[in-house]
Amino acid sequence: MLGSGNNLVSFTLAGLGAKVSSVDISEKQLDIAAKRAEELKLDIKFIHADVTDLSMIPDESFEIVYTGGHVAVWVSDLEKFYKEASRILKPDGIFMVNEYHPFRRIWKKLPDRLEIESGYFERGPYSVDLSAEIPDAKVGSLPTCVFHWTFSDYVMAMINAGCELKVLEEMGDQLHAWEWEMASIRRLPECLLMVGRKRYGYRSK
Repeated sequence: MLGSGNNLVSFTLAGLGAKVSSVDISEKQLDIAAKRAEELKLDIKFIHADVTDLSMIPDESFEIVYTGGHVAVWVSDLEKFYKEASRILKPDGIFMVNEYHPFRRIWKKLPDRLEIESGYFERGPYSVDLSAEIPDAKVGSLPTCVFHWTFSDYVMAMINAGCELKVLEEMGDQLHAWEWEMASIRRLPECLLMVGRKRYGYRSK
C-alpha cells in the first residue's frame, strides 16, 4: 500500500490473509502502526519512503499495488508517483487507486450554496495550515502545500505509467466528518476509483 497513513487498509488486508507492505513518508505514523500490528499479530512490512522514490523496492515485486485515502493531494509529481507504482508491479499486475473526487476540491466551505474558491484547472500548490487538526498546536505552526489534480490528470498518469485502464468509477455522495460545513456538496461524487493492469513488456524510464 502506497501512502498508508493510519494503515487501516493495511490492517484490513493483512487480517484477510494478504501479505502486505505499507509505505508512508511519515515515520511516526509507521512506528505507531508497527506497534499496533504487533499487538494484533499481523505480518506487515513497514517501509519509510516518499511514494515518488521507491528505489529501495526492486522492480516487479508485487502483484497488486493500492493507493487511496487522499494521498495524491500531498504529491507534487503525480506522473512520477504512478510510474514508481507501476515499476514495482509484476507484469499483468493490478494498480488500484481510490482517491477523493477532484471536483470536490474547488468549493468554498459554505453550508447553503456552491461557490467556487479555486478553478478546477488551478492545480496549485496551495498553502494550508494543519495546526487546527492537532490538539494544542499553535495556529500557523504546521504549514504545508497541497495539489488539486484533475480527473484527466489521474487517468493519464495511470495510462502513462504503462497500465491499461480496466475500471473507472465515480462513487458515493455523502459527507466526510471534515466536510460538515459544506452540506451543499453532499450530492457531488465523493470518490474516484481506477483499476489498471500493467502491460507486459512495459519498463518505466
